[in-house]
Amino acid sequence: MSLWLVGGLDPTGGAGVGRDRATALAVAPTLEVVTVISAMTQQGDGRPARAVPTAPTTLRAALAGIGTARAVKLGLVPAACVEVVAAALRPLRVPRVLDPVLRATDGGDLGADVEGTHLLAACVDLLTPNRAEARALLGELPAQEDALVTAVRERGLPSVLFKDAEDPDPAWVCDRLVHDGRCVDFRRPRVQGADPRGTGCALATAIACGLAQGRGVVEACASAIAWLDVARTRTHLGPDGRPHLSE
Repeated sequence: MSLWLVGGLDPTGGAGVGRDRATALAVAPTLEVVTVISAMTQQGDGRPARAVPTAPTTLRAALAGIGTARAVKLGLVPAACVEVVAAALRPLRVPRVLDPVLRATDGGDLGADVEGTHLLAACVDLLTPNRAEARALLGELPAQEDALVTAVRERGLPSVLFKDAEDPDPAWVCDRLVHDGRCVDFRRPRVQGADPRGTGCALATAIACGLAQGRGVVEACASAIAWLDVARTRTHLGPDGRPHLSE
């Protein structure tokens, strides 16, 4: 049984399944990992991002041939690939984490859309959107915890980890998990320094690793957040001219 990593292939290694594999090796070195490429991407050096989706027939064959899953982490899934990926996910009874990729930091079109993300969300157990992705999926986010729980439930979403949720003190960062009808806040001092590429990919993968190892959702999120807070202080300059995580 293995951790499935499904997402785009970034040739710089800063994000996508390359970053996912590096993360899994760092946090769960004994876990077997397999990757399935949903798109070839190009971004960095200030250029708008672009992606070439994997042909649906090729993607379907790849997903059918990778064996039994222990957990699944999804990254970029272009709209052209959503139905194929959703069909592979629906029968699985293992933890499934989706890091929705609706736009790239450098701008450009990666081929994903909100409709496709909602379809995938119905097939997973946890979403890990950033602020922009969360607003695209839910609209304006309620500040009150009860209202946020209600909004997630009414939109038919699974558990959601809202990355970098609003906090009145800019010196602090808060990731807010809506799970099992309640909110759990992971609030701590904001890590200063460079903002490396691929942190969203890394966080979702680290959570999926924890779930694959038998941790509950809250414990897996807490462990992954703590790991990333340390990992993001160790960076190197990537071939795209951006800081990358060094592990």
